[in-house]
This record gives sequence, structure tokens and C-alpha cells, in this order.
Amino acid sequence: MVKSVAGNFEIKSVKVIQSTSEIKDPDLIIFSVKTYDTDNVAKELTSVVNDKTVIITFQNGVDNDTQIKNFIKNAQVYPGVAYVITAKTKPGIIEQTGGLRKLVFGDRNNPNNPRLQKIEKMMVNGGIDAKNSDDITRDIWKKFMFICPFAGMTALHRKTIGEILSNPERKKQYEDCLKEAILIAKAKGVNVSVNAFEEVMTTSKNTAPASKSSLLLDIENGRKNEIETLNGTLTRFAKELNIKIPVNKLVYVTIKKLQI
Repeated sequence: MVKSVAGNFEIKSVKVIQSTSEIKDPDLIIFSVKTYDTDNVAKELTSVVNDKTVIITFQNGVDNDTQIKNFIKNAQVYPGVAYVITAKTKPGIIEQTGGLRKLVFGDRNNPNNPRLQKIEKMMVNGGIDAKNSDDITRDIWKKFMFICPFAGMTALHRKTIGEILSNPERKKQYEDCLKEAILIAKAKGVNVSVNAFEEVMTTSKNTAPASKSSLLLDIENGRKNEIETLNGTLTRFAKELNIKIPVNKLVYVTIKKLQI
């Protein structure tokens, strides 16, 4: 059962496999595992994909496609961004708490990639809000600049986004966390909007106040989390670029101690 702000529905007759090896000659693979499982899943897929297979990664982070390509050489791998906030509230129940329900993907080197244009059309015809981006690196970072303060601050303070932004001190820390992410993006040569700060803050304010990040949900449920992929990545980039980002480093060091 999926509970969505656009209406609830139940997925029936789902074909579930026990092993990746059961996949035969796939045309399209949606790669959406937690980032800490990326290497293992990529390794498993090496024996089932072919040179016609398209893999689109919808994961947190900014370089998952590159990571997958370290293992998969005989398939076409592209990055993507999923805009939705969900949680597994009960066994078999997925509940959407916010987000746009939108998929964005693209070819870093060829925005007019015909295979991706075909996939975009297929998804749209199927009722999915999907877009083949003209600058996927920009769009990946656009979400990343939102998710780092959203995930980092909600996890650090164990609060919802509404509770973060309604408190002056926590809101200021949220804004500083965002500014650091924008600073790193610009230093990496990303095509960052001149209004990036205002755009992300508007998105943050428009997010359902009761929303929690997946990072916080993982911490609350005692699960392994993606801190390395999120604020950890910014911290790594900052070290390479010799840029100070104290708020993101605080988030990273604090949450890293909880990692299981």
C-alpha cells in the first residue's frame, strides 16, 4: 500500500526475485538502493547487464553514477534525482509525507541523449512526472544543496523541518549549512543559480512541517545511515578544496559517531 498526497493505491501482482542473477537482458534498471549498498549491488549487476542496458541511479549524493561505473563497464549509467519524501510506516506501507513526486535524470555529456528522451516519454505516458535534464549536474547539486541542510539539521537536532525553521537559532544554523553547500558547489564548478539560497530556503519552508529526513528516520530506527554520502561528501570536498565548512563538519562528525 502506498499512501500519497495525491491519493492512496495498492500495488498488486509484484514480481519479486530472490537474486540479482534472475534478471535477464534488462533494458532499464532503476538503481535506488541506499548509497552504502551501491558497490555490492553494482558488482552483482555486472553479470546481468549488457551494452544496451540503461541504468539510472536515483540516490542521495552527487557522484553515484561514477561510483557504479567503477564496476559496470558494459552498460550505460546515468545520474538522476528523485523529489519525494516518504517513510515506511508499517510493514508493506509506504507513506508520502511531502515532496514533488518528480524524477529528473540526464546524460552529463549529452543532454539530448535519444535513449533518455525515449525513457522520459515512456514515463510521462505512464503518468510519471519525469524530465530529461539539460544540465543534470546542476540538478543533482540543486537537490544536494537542499538535502544536506535538511538531512543534517533534522538529524543533528532530532527535529522535524518545521521545528528547525520555527526556532531562530536552529534556522540560522540551517541557513549557514546551506550557504556552505552552495560555496562548495560553486568551487566545484557547478552551474549554481544566483538565487540558489532563496530557492532552497523557499523549498525548505514549503516542505510539510512534520517531515523528517531519511537520515533522521534511519537514526531513530537504529539503522545504518547515509551520513558519508551527504554532509560527509561536503566535508571531503571541502578538505580537497581547502575550504572551511564548520556546520557541515559538525553534522558529519556528530552523526558519524552513531554509525553502525
